[in-house]
Amino acid sequence: MKKTIRLRWTLWLLSINAAVAVLVGGCATPEQHSFNRDFSENLPTKPNYYIQNEDARHFTITVHQGTPSTGAERVINVKEAASTIAKAECQRLGWDKWQLNYIQERDQGWMHVVIAEVTRE
Repeated sequence: MKKTIRLRWTLWLLSINAAVAVLVGGCATPEQHSFNRDFSENLPTKPNYYIQNEDARHFTITVHQGTPSTGAERVINVKEAASTIAKAECQRLGWDKWQLNYIQERDQGWMHVVIAEVTRE
């Protein structure tokens, strides 16, 4: 009977520790930023973005709508945001020459998503 109680106590303690570790550790996705807030803009689609895989030669930008919108402005706003983000990040990195390539573009329901790779020249 004592072994059963110890086993239950150990399993309970182990599960609590695992839950705390997951909550404290967070998830592995990059931090999302608000384009309008970071660049003092007022685009109606309120684009959000994050930057990944940054190294000395390239990085990737993912931009998506923050609010539903129909029509051409959804695509235009997201691509405008991607271009502005690329320029600002290249300036921060001290890159004089660089190239922006859209490597993926898709709609996910109401949300338009653009993934672009920026490469140093």
